[in-house]
Amino acid sequence: MMRQVASTPPFRVYKPSGSTVSASAEAASGAPKALPFSQRAHSAHPASSALSLPAARVLSSGPREDLPAWPLLALLYGFPLLWALGVLQIAPPILALIMVAYMAVRGGIRVPGTLWMWGALILWVLVCALALRSSTDLIAWGLRWVNIASAGVYALYLYNAPQTLTLRRLLGGLATLWGTLVVLGWAGVLFPEFRLQTPMSFVVPSGFMRNPLVRDYMQPPLAEIQFPWGAPEPYKRPSAPFPYANSWGLAYTLLTPVMLAIFTITRRIGHKILLLIAMGLSTVPAIYTSNRGMFIGLGVCCAYVLFRQFLAARWRAVAWGVAAIVAAIVALFASGTVDAVLGRQDYSDSTGGRATLYQLTWEATLQSPILGYGTPRMAPSVGVSMGTQGYLWTLMFCFGFVGLGFFVLWVLGSIMSGWSAYRAFGEHPVVAWWLHSVSVCAAVVFIFYSFDIAQLSILLLTSTACVRAVHAPEMKEDRCVFG
Repeated sequence: MMRQVASTPPFRVYKPSGSTVSASAEAASGAPKALPFSQRAHSAHPASSALSLPAARVLSSGPREDLPAWPLLALLYGFPLLWALGVLQIAPPILALIMVAYMAVRGGIRVPGTLWMWGALILWVLVCALALRSSTDLIAWGLRWVNIASAGVYALYLYNAPQTLTLRRLLGGLATLWGTLVVLGWAGVLFPEFRLQTPMSFVVPSGFMRNPLVRDYMQPPLAEIQFPWGAPEPYKRPSAPFPYANSWGLAYTLLTPVMLAIFTITRRIGHKILLLIAMGLSTVPAIYTSNRGMFIGLGVCCAYVLFRQFLAARWRAVAWGVAAIVAAIVALFASGTVDAVLGRQDYSDSTGGRATLYQLTWEATLQSPILGYGTPRMAPSVGVSMGTQGYLWTLMFCFGFVGLGFFVLWVLGSIMSGWSAYRAFGEHPVVAWWLHSVSVCAAVVFIFYSFDIAQLSILLLTSTACVRAVHAPEMKEDRCVFG
């Protein structure tokens, strides 16, 4: 059960002279009232445009009815069902098209400044199709473009549906995704060799099923099983609902701050205890994935929130945060987790292999720095495709330095635009800090983690929630608590 904080102070109307009066006083004096979020054409918030862009521009005009919440909620709450049906690569673009249709019919769509950068990335990826060499390349390029475009549509839809897609609903949907991750992660620990026979596996032609990646989507495994040379036994790393353990680790990194935000605004002790138990249980599959980057990403999130607590002079919270981080580090070393994760390097030199691959990717990109190559290409000397093993390298190799630049500008703009989101959360500013930490974390982990549709969606939705809170601080759903 969720309820809004009862004691919400009335918003203030700011006069050009710098003096403020209450909304009721303005009404009594006959002055025009401040327009609600759904009727404002422009925002005057100083943090609204980190990239010298307006806070939000009206893309089209027309009647502004509330956008229905079900398309985005179907994606988030229905994620486990979509995985079980084998349509995780099919349903997201379909739902994105439905959202585009709803926005086109409603009109009056507002675009926050940061999303203009994402729109530029979408268009530039289209231009980079000129670098493709074959129909096979076209399929791989198309999948990446659909993922980037769909995630952008989700963010735009969320921004324009503050009445129906409240923060409460968004957090609930992301919590469902996190719960799916943990449950299937445990399944991967217990039954690592199991594959799910989805209904789509009976529909897809057998020729396509011979492709390893298609097979992993249509008959998804619960774990990624690796056989490094010289290892005494194979590494069984939980990966479901994704084909790769690294994708699981990235999703866990981006979603755990969301769960900590929910924990912060949960009032009932019983619910807090259940959340603590769930988060404790989630560490088991997380450790089994042996993801070093996951621990780096979570460390960045915790350090960022601790830094914001320090700037706010919340000394008790800083002390508790430092104590929790120290306890977690001690537990990781005492339990042998650090040795187990680093021990994989004895049989699989992924760090050295990545360094060689990154060097080859850089050298190849210099030969096509503007358009890139449209899609990853095999590097025979290392047996791995250039433009993989990190979203930075994917963007740089596939879409040139221009595509990479658009993404970096979007990340930096999102961080700057969402900096003051905490003001809209009343007595719970730490909620905004945890959500904002996802964008800060992404600025680091995209160096060595690849983003698929799920990870891109999490990143853009949490970022847009912060930007929307900045542009519409009077929206009451952004000041809610869990019962």
